[in-house]
Amino acid sequence: MSLLERFDTLDPEVIRNPYPYFAEMREKAPLFWIERLQAHAVSRYEDAAYILKNPALFSSVDIRIAGKLPKDRSSLELGSVSNLLSSDPPIHTRLRGLVSRAFVPKRISEMEPRVRELSKGLVAEMTAQGEFDLMDGLGTPLPVTIIAEMLGVEPSRRRDFKLWSDSLIEAGAEIIRDGKASEKNIRLGQEMLAYMTEIAEKRRREPRSDLISMLVQGGEGAEPLTPKEVNSFAILLLAAGNETTTNLIGNSLVSLIRNPEAYEWLRRDPSIAACAAVCEETLRYDSPVLGLTRRTTQEVELSGGKVPADSTLVVLVASANHDARKFPNPERFDPQRDTTGLLSFGHGIHFCLGAPLSRLEAPVALQELTARAPRLGFAQRQPERIDYGMSFFLRGPRSLWLRKN
Repeated sequence: MSLLERFDTLDPEVIRNPYPYFAEMREKAPLFWIERLQAHAVSRYEDAAYILKNPALFSSVDIRIAGKLPKDRSSLELGSVSNLLSSDPPIHTRLRGLVSRAFVPKRISEMEPRVRELSKGLVAEMTAQGEFDLMDGLGTPLPVTIIAEMLGVEPSRRRDFKLWSDSLIEAGAEIIRDGKASEKNIRLGQEMLAYMTEIAEKRRREPRSDLISMLVQGGEGAEPLTPKEVNSFAILLLAAGNETTTNLIGNSLVSLIRNPEAYEWLRRDPSIAACAAVCEETLRYDSPVLGLTRRTTQEVELSGGKVPADSTLVVLVASANHDARKFPNPERFDPQRDTTGLLSFGHGIHFCLGAPLSRLEAPVALQELTARAPRLGFAQRQPERIDYGMSFFLRGPRSLWLRKN
């Protein structure tokens, strides 16, 4: 039986390892209909890059997933509010112009000492144990703490941020599976909405030097964000920025342990450049984001046939990154390869705003971990089948038990 005959975005086998399915799509069905999502999956690099760099033909607005519009999928009552992911120019231009000031390369590079200090402390505490959960000890707290500090969130609420982040992802999977989010995740979403609204109003009255203050104050010719837009942006940072970096750290260690030659190469040269190369190859080899969504604004032709106007496309960037037409020998994990053109952070006007931050945090975390524990393997308590959670779109270990060799 063909793998595609039993492809389902909720199948645990697909979530555990989607790459054999993607390989069959690229060769046999480059325009593949996903019944559960009511969407066409696009799996080849050339098509994916073309879609992502042409927002006039492939919109980010009013995208239906499983036949539902954003307002029908939201438990936070934010469906009508545009954010960077769900808007086109000129709204997207306005929003990105305001928030991008916090993510310019100079500002991100100035965060390196704090990222290193935090990574060093987390790694020291975590590796003091014989066995440890990488995700709980480093993969989760590092990006959550950095994002929370950028936003201006009190340290006491940072665990809530992780809880809210997980609930957002679970709610998305629940809506696809059951048609609605669970009461628990709706409640958590409402908690986040109430908290962020309160913080936004406080920063409007008494601004500080944090990101939320910048968003609600505007400045430099930019209009301030409304309270709902601030909430929507906070959700984007949580679900996209935080989870992406967490997944990248986890996927990097899985890839290294399962590819001993690459791990030995890193041990011989644990420089920040080598750690960055490992993270870039991980982005290609096991992307933290499997797919992005777009809506056709007119009939278009892609590999595999024509797609009608107003159709939903799932752009499988993880599959595109494994297309041998772009990356030779794609199933080999090779930190020394040229990864130019990888699509894990998107492409074009929607290129991930937080990519420079993720590309700072993950290599620094990996370097500090390698310095403290140069030889790691899976702990005995780590199941052979890694738990990747419920989401088809975001990919990373929920927990990852390791031991020092």
